[in-house]
Amino acid sequence: MNKMKRNINHIIAAMGMALGVLSLSSCIEETYPNNQAVPGQISSSSKSLEYLANSLPSFLTTWNTYGGSDYTQDWGYPCQMYMRDLLCEDFPMSDNGYNYWSYTEDGSSLRYAYYYPFYYYYAFIKNANNVISTTKSSVEGGNKSALPYLGQGYGYRAMLYLDLYRLYEYRKTGVASLDDAADKAGVYGLTVPIVKETTSKTELGNNPSAPFYTMYRFIMNDLNLAEEALDGYSRSNKAFMDKSVIYGLKTRLWLAMASRFEQSADDLAKQIEADKNEDGYGKLGITSANDCFAKAAEYAQKAIHADTYKPLTEAEWADTNTGFNTANDSWMFGTLVNSKEQINTSEWYTFWGWMCSEAAWSMAQFNSYRCISKALYDKISVKDWRRQSWVNPADAGEKINAAGKDSVPAGYKTKMTGEQWAKLPQYANMKFRAGSGGITKNDLETGQIASLPLMRVEEMYFDYFEAIAHTQGVEAAAQALQDFVNTYRYTDGSYKCKAKTMDDFITALMVQRRIELWGEGLVFFDYKRLNLPIKRHYAGSNYEPSYQLNSYAGYVAPWMNYMIPEDEKDRNPAVVLGPNPSGAITAE
Repeated sequence: MNKMKRNINHIIAAMGMALGVLSLSSCIEETYPNNQAVPGQISSSSKSLEYLANSLPSFLTTWNTYGGSDYTQDWGYPCQMYMRDLLCEDFPMSDNGYNYWSYTEDGSSLRYAYYYPFYYYYAFIKNANNVISTTKSSVEGGNKSALPYLGQGYGYRAMLYLDLYRLYEYRKTGVASLDDAADKAGVYGLTVPIVKETTSKTELGNNPSAPFYTMYRFIMNDLNLAEEALDGYSRSNKAFMDKSVIYGLKTRLWLAMASRFEQSADDLAKQIEADKNEDGYGKLGITSANDCFAKAAEYAQKAIHADTYKPLTEAEWADTNTGFNTANDSWMFGTLVNSKEQINTSEWYTFWGWMCSEAAWSMAQFNSYRCISKALYDKISVKDWRRQSWVNPADAGEKINAAGKDSVPAGYKTKMTGEQWAKLPQYANMKFRAGSGGITKNDLETGQIASLPLMRVEEMYFDYFEAIAHTQGVEAAAQALQDFVNTYRYTDGSYKCKAKTMDDFITALMVQRRIELWGEGLVFFDYKRLNLPIKRHYAGSNYEPSYQLNSYAGYVAPWMNYMIPEDEKDRNPAVVLGPNPSGAITAE
């Protein structure tokens, strides 16, 4: 995996030269052009700018960006989602014999696992910068039809930096040796270097890690510019951003800031002081954490009501042809994969290859099923129809075989035969369905023509409930959560949220987030911003013993602090590196 050692300079300079050989005609010939957008190739015509903007959703689903022969951790944005979930506590594998993430999941060797995200995100940012540079020139030249494409550039770039800073910022872990090393390195409060469309090659060689108070304002500035540029824009599909997605990203950012400033008055003071900076990023205009919670609630409501969004129905969720692979009224933003030219037909290197338990072509054929944790499954009521998204231990293949049954147990929606079902282990996921329901051995190509949600309206509801717990009180938030779950997820309206304190409410809300968003790569960020512990070691845990890591309450799990590649320091001495968290906590 040494091939993962890359750096921003290499990405911006060397990769840019290599991509210069691409021709404009090759972009125009395809619905989604080659992954990188190169400004010099693009004319100012609206059609050319449209193809340029298409490169952004294309890069969501790219793979093998390293150009190597082995890219088991190199399959685009879905790979980032997958990695984030396996670093949490609800994502064990039934058999780890084919688990290419074993050293990441057990925390023993993390350094190189963090290199690919760093490379991927900055390559993606380069693409967004190219879109911004070209479309801004076109807009400034009087071509107002280029505004939506400029909005895509700003919106995508904001999303990428929002992810990056949350992944790579070092937060206290409770491991004294690690936290002391971070303090000695001076990494607290720092995020990642900011590379803009105007950043010169010389500046890349002396580009410091941005402090959080600069990064927040930079991201918000991009979101404001995107919101302005996307005013009145109607998108053709949900792989493009419109204003509702920008509202959703603002919700995520405001909630992240709110949690931080609630925890640290010093950080709040630094942020308020940073509003005086003359760096062109504008002011946040806040004076308290509650100001941020209020903004999070405001933008969550804007996102929810910006379109005809509504939570998934049971039928949509469990549809054997389209479940979690086709955009619907719940999806606000997602990937778009609708042709065989967009897919990698190896099950080893795709999201669907690892997540489709029903498919005979997936990694399930090697008994490599991603499962829900026993601890979380046990929290799902039998009255919650989402429970059928995972195999009840009583319905697992070994139980069916022992009972001499040869049919699929009642209550599950699947295209599997009884014989196929008999191979399923307990807790295996049934949430992510193969494209067009293609689960036979011959459906490898069809089954992977499938999209993924990156933002759903349900997330906005949960963010709203958390925000109003702070602005309106726990009682109001608990009632809102209870109403939501009973209206949209329970069959009999029996769910009760009895939380009286903020801690109890966050616990109840996190259970719903973990169930609802399982496998979508989002709860990682909630664990990190709320300093929630990871707990994989407990009686009956279905994690392999060596993976049963428990982190410390009130701190961030060490492995959630991604590490900037060490040789980035060789190219950019101004970057500040955090300590390597490998082995900081071992299995109990």
